[in-house]
Amino acid sequence: MSTSLRSLRRNLGCLRRGTSHVPACLRSLSHTSYEPPRIDDLTGEKWIKLEKDVKEEIMEYLDWKMEGDWREMPANEKRASYFVSFGQWGPRAKPGSKEAQLQMTGAEIILRGVFSGVLFMAVAVSFMNYQNDKRVQKNLKKLEDSAER
Repeated sequence: MSTSLRSLRRNLGCLRRGTSHVPACLRSLSHTSYEPPRIDDLTGEKWIKLEKDVKEEIMEYLDWKMEGDWREMPANEKRASYFVSFGQWGPRAKPGSKEAQLQMTGAEIILRGVFSGVLFMAVAVSFMNYQNDKRVQKNLKKLEDSAER
């Protein structure tokens, strides 16, 4: 946005008060415009390269556009809305892909590592216990055989 919301409110207040400088108020209001972000042909690869602020702006813009009549939306905005809602990024990305990994926070990566480590430790301990049980069974069988003789 080219002007902040605060200055826009101040200018609207100028209009309400009925000051003699109405043309100045109108002049500053006439320059307020919004240029939406580029949303042509959004793909997972392009989405990854966008900055977080731009992604949020695109989502907010599309949410705002979807509040109106969908028949009046251009086709590229409809495609972008569909991609943002159902595209192959974030939770819908293929597991292990770059798109899925970018959604994870540092804490989530650490917790996944700890959880995986605990699982591998459990497998290692169960394997060691299995080997120990086999050895005990073998020794027990030897003792039973020697007791029968």
